[in-house]
Parts: sequence; C-alpha cells; structure tokens
Amino acid sequence: MEAQETKEEVLYPTLRENADGSAGTEVESLCMNCHKQGVTRILLTDIPFFRQVVIMAFECEHCGYRSSDVQPGGQIAESGVQITVKVDVEADLQRSVLLSDAASVSIPQVELDIPSSRRGRLTTVEGIITEVIDNLNLNIAELRERDPESAEKITVFVAKLANLKTGLTPFIVLIKDPSGNSAVEGLQPGKKDSKVFLQKYRRSREENLALGLQVPEADAEGGDGGGAEAETSTGEPRPSNEADGERDARETNEDKEAADVNLAQEVMVLPEDCPSCGRRGENRMKVQSIPFFKEVVLMAFTCDYCGYKSNEVKPSGQISDKGRKTILNVTMAEDLSRDLLKSNTAILDIPEIDLTLETGTLGSVFTTIEGLLLKTKEALMQANPFALGDSASGEQKERFRRFFESMDRLLAGGEKFTVILDDPAGNSFIQNIYAPDPDPEMTVQEYERDEEQDEELGLTHAAM
Repeated sequence: MEAQETKEEVLYPTLRENADGSAGTEVESLCMNCHKQGVTRILLTDIPFFRQVVIMAFECEHCGYRSSDVQPGGQIAESGVQITVKVDVEADLQRSVLLSDAASVSIPQVELDIPSSRRGRLTTVEGIITEVIDNLNLNIAELRERDPESAEKITVFVAKLANLKTGLTPFIVLIKDPSGNSAVEGLQPGKKDSKVFLQKYRRSREENLALGLQVPEADAEGGDGGGAEAETSTGEPRPSNEADGERDARETNEDKEAADVNLAQEVMVLPEDCPSCGRRGENRMKVQSIPFFKEVVLMAFTCDYCGYKSNEVKPSGQISDKGRKTILNVTMAEDLSRDLLKSNTAILDIPEIDLTLETGTLGSVFTTIEGLLLKTKEALMQANPFALGDSASGEQKERFRRFFESMDRLLAGGEKFTVILDDPAGNSFIQNIYAPDPDPEMTVQEYERDEEQDEELGLTHAAM
C-alpha cells in the first residue's frame, strides 16, 4: 500500500513506469481545423539521462486532424545554448534533435531561418527540412493561380531544400535556444563529436523576459546600492565596522602581513545576479593553498530566491611561462583518491578507454581521479540523451554500453590505466603522494607553448 502511494506521488515517471498502465490524461479541446471537439492526451514523463518533459498528442475524430507537441517539464536551464551541427553525409541527417518551444533554427547555406514556434518537438535533421518543405507546399497550387512569380520562387527554394536531404551537399544547422532545453544526438561516446559544437551563453535581459524570468528593476539598474557599503572603491570587501573615510594613508609591513593572513582565512561574500532567475544572490570565495603547487580560488554561488547553486575552482595568479603536461600511471585502487585540479584550459586523456575531455569540458574542477571519472560519466549521460533511450539504434546503444562498462571497471580499481593532463596555461595539477620526493608513477613535463596555444590563451597581443 505504501509503495503504491509512493508511486502516485511521482509527477514525472519514466516511460518504463508509464508502461505499467498509465495512459496519461485526456482533455477535450477545440480542433483548430474543423472547430469541433477533439481529445488531447497529456503524458508527464522523465526521459532517462536527459530531463522531464510533457508529451501532448491531439486527435480529432471528426476530421482526422492530428498534432503532437513536446514541452520541457522541468526548470529552465541556467544558461542559453547554441548548437552547430555539420551535415555532410546521409547518416548526419538521421541525428535526433530535441527542440524546445524557444528554439530557433537556421541553415545559412540556403538562407533558411525558422523562428521559435512555441511548440517543442522531437525530430531529426532531415525532419526539420521535411517540415519546412511540407509547409511551403501546403498551398502552392492556389498560389500558382494568384501569384505565379512567387510560386516559382518557392518551388526553386523547395528544390534547394530537397537537395540537402540527399546528403550530397554539405551544410550547417544552427540551433539557438535561450532556455537551454534543446539537444542534438551525439554519436561518439567519450569523445568530442567533430560535427556537433555546443556553446553556452548568458541570456540577455530580453530573452529572460521572453522566458518569463522577469528581472527585478532594482537589480537591473544596479540595485539600491546596499552592497556598496561593504566594499571599497576598488571593489574589495572590507569589515562592516570600519568607518567611512577612516583608512590610514600608510600601512606598516605588519599591517600588510596581517591583511594577507586575514585574506587567506576569510570567506569573501559578493552580491551577484543569479544566472537562473536574475535575482540577487551571493557568491562566496575563499583562497586555498594546494601543497607543492599554487593557490586556487574556491567559489560557490547560491540564490535564496530560486535555490540555484553552482561551484567553481579557479587558479590564482598569472598564467605560467610554460605549459604543463602530467602523466600518471594508475596502478592501484588508492590512486583513485589522488587530488586533481583540472583548469578550464586543460585537456585530459585516458587512452585505455579512448576518452578525451577537450578544453572547457566540465569547466574548472578540484576533485579526485575517481570524482573526475564520475563527473565525466554523468556529463556524458546528460549530453547524450538519445544514445541510451528507446530511440537509440541497437549498435549505438551497445557502443555506449561497452564504453560505460569500461569506465565502471576503472572506477572499481581493478584495471591499470593512464591519466594524461595537458594544460597549456600550466594551471592543472595531480597530487604527488610521495611529495616532496619524486613520484615513481608520475611524470611532469614543462614545454614551450606554440603560437596557436598563445592565441587561445590571449597572450599573443597581451601588453609586455
């Protein structure tokens, strides 16, 4: 009885749980084709490794009209997303694409722009093109009688779109979604898909308003100035009991040393706008020293209004003069507990399972080798929602299954493997458990950066 009550409390059951007997909710609604009453079926479900969605299907028994819709059921993502997909073979046309109701699509090669339709849908790259062709051909016969010239232009444009569906003409699909709830199927587990590029960005005020995330006017205009009382003119926090204008013109060496000690021990709190709801939250920062390496800045943001939380680790100080490449041979289970700092500029490789984390993947993290593997596995599951569900092909599902099994074997500590951490900025680190003596299983190499790496780090045009 208790188990049954617990099950009823689940708002977004998985498709497997829905298969046990849930038929969703049926609601009578007006048919927009014949204006008679039809039936809309609504199903709330949780797609494994992706997010909660609302699936809606309308059917009219009078005229036979049907339509379907997919809406995100969970919260709006913390940032917008822009996805670029390169299509140059027929297999790319079959990539699954989940478009939220806020997503817009464009294909620059044929000057096609599809604005947000306020209707989420699960389709493919080919399906997007087919939908446009069907809509353009809907009233083409009637248009030929009224405006032959415009009809001819549409026919030529449709022919260009049809040519894209052959897979013989390379083109690019651009998807921009301020809600961050769109995704494109990836085909290579553990490696960066060379044809799919995902970039997250901070939404503009207009995009937040369009999504219903209204930013308070006080925050948009810089607040009421309450935070200024706790900061100096340089933006550095200072004790609240310090009187305004009562700062000594000179500080002794003892005062400076005491200030440095307090800075290392103090947790600084700065007001900052929440990337999720736009309200004012708190960003806490603390300087932490890593033995035998350097200092890092630990940052944790919380929003009391919407509950959003995030944490990040940033190396402090300047970029090193040389790049740093660390190679660790993991030979025993205890090695999984080694501390690891991966900066945002580092590339991590594990050749034994063909895993590569490119620059920017996972951001900056301070964890253990085991923690990094767990974070990577979780990120891969979230980034590839089409690889493990019912829509995945048998071959693709098996490929991902074997890859995750290989990661599980590494996490169990039963296999030896190699961790290669290459950071052109020199700000990444793997713990030497034998310090200050050399680690027999770890090699640290410093190297001169090439021009391309200096350009990526912004050092090429930096003032000397």
